[in-house]
Amino acid sequence: MEEIRAALQDMLGPDFGVGVTDPRDPADGLWPEETPAVARAVEKRQRDFAAGRRAAREAMSALGVTPAAIPQGNQREPVWPEGLIGSISHCATCCVATVAHTSQHRTIGIDIEPATPLDPDLIPMICTAEEQNWLPAQPDPNLAAKQIFSAKEAVYKAQFPLTREVIGFKAVTLRFDGANFNAELPANLPKCTGSILIREGMILSVAYV
Repeated sequence: MEEIRAALQDMLGPDFGVGVTDPRDPADGLWPEETPAVARAVEKRQRDFAAGRRAAREAMSALGVTPAAIPQGNQREPVWPEGLIGSISHCATCCVATVAHTSQHRTIGIDIEPATPLDPDLIPMICTAEEQNWLPAQPDPNLAAKQIFSAKEAVYKAQFPLTREVIGFKAVTLRFDGANFNAELPANLPKCTGSILIREGMILSVAYV
């Protein structure tokens, strides 16, 4: 997990704090303002949620900010303390979070996924026609499709706090330049850029507005 922490910190730069936790750990460390969100949830959801909040508070500490509660909004999004932006993501074995000051950045989205190939049957659901035409030229097209999935998850998280728009995968077209990408969204939504890499068997994606 330390390699994942270092890789994410390197991607984001010094303006961001980073936290990494294990969602397989017990669902400990929730603050009173956070517990209602998972009071009736199954155990796995409780562990995932608690790991995300612990990671977010690690990120706050890394940024030099006093840790605070992060309640859940009405669309299950994290509600960050005033003056902060942030993002949380988890898969079965790792949870990551990042925060930054609103005075320095508008918004951020992160995503973590296992670096395994995407089911070919899902590619038409995730990838636009332009992206599907790009995939055959990649060393592992199905793994590249999984990277597109991850990057689009990060783009969604980056734009949502500004727009409150729920958008589908096919509403976003990604164009890659090495590890970096530009995201084309509908005209009413902000432009996003980002980066993606693989570390410790995980895909890490970040997106910015």
